[in-house]
Formats: sequence, structure tokens, C-alpha cells
Amino acid sequence: MIFADTVGDLGYHSEIANYTDYSGNPNTDETQEFCEIIFSDMFKSKRKDKVLIVGGGIANFTDIAKTFTGVARAIEKHHKQFIDQKIKIFVRRGGPNYKRGLEFMQTIADKYQIPISVHGPEMYMTEVVKTALEN
Repeated sequence: MIFADTVGDLGYHSEIANYTDYSGNPNTDETQEFCEIIFSDMFKSKRKDKVLIVGGGIANFTDIAKTFTGVARAIEKHHKQFIDQKIKIFVRRGGPNYKRGLEFMQTIADKYQIPISVHGPEMYMTEVVKTALEN
């Protein structure tokens, strides 16, 4: 909710196309399937300046490497659409195995030359939103 609230607080509430949440320590396959559904809707939009923010707080028990592997696989599967639609990705997360998860996200984006900004808990969630909206 902090991401959506921050977007609204910064005056961009009408710009939110979709906000969703996954929690409960989903596995890699569940996360990938979830992301593919969200991405499908995002790709249908005719907007030219799309931004995908992937993130959350500092998890207590969710294995960030597992969930971000699912996110990264979904991005990899649909990399052409990310490139064609010039979608920028902003990531912020912390918790168990977060460094591995963030590295995997960076590696996939670099492999396909998808613009990405990756951050751990050293950056506030609200700052990630501000950065994404300014780009």
C-alpha cells in the first residue's frame, strides 16, 4: 500500500493503472504466473510512459530470491514487449535472500537491455516511487 499511497500523495493517483499485492511466501512458479497476468494487462495499455514498480518492505519470512526469480522469469518470457513498449522497471525489496533476488532481477534486465533501477532496504520505498515518477 505504501507504493500506491505515495503515488497518490505525489499527485499521480489518476496515473495508477494497477496495484496488486502478493504475500504469504509464494513459490517461484506462483509468482511467475501472477506476474504474467499483471504484465498481460500492462501490455494492453496504450500509454507510452509505462513504469513497473516491483517491491515492498523488508520481509520477515518471504524468500525474496524465490519470488524475484518468478518475477524475473516472467520478465524474461515477455522481454520483447518490455523493450517494444519501453517499460522502465523500478525494484525495491529487503528480507531473506534479498541480495540474490535483486541480483537476478538486474541480470535479466541487463541481458535484454531493459531499463531497471534496483534497490535494497537502503532506499526508502517512498523514494523509489518518487524516482520512478520522475523518469
